Amino acid sequence: MATGEDTTRSCTCRDAEAAANDAIRRFVHGRVMWTPEALTELDRLRRAWREATNRDMTTAS
Repeated sequence: MATGEDTTRSCTCRDAEAAANDAIRRFVHGRVMWTPEALTELDRLRRAWREATNRDMTTAS
């Protein structure tokens, strides 16, 4: 790049965010009943997505 910035870490964070988002989408697709176990898993997936999003924001700062 002309500015000499290392974008590898930023791309990795965005990839992790996209992967976490895809995992949530796959998990909820077509689901009509939410058991306590399913809600726990959804919470875990959302936490992973938030962590990936926060890593991207921190890296951008």
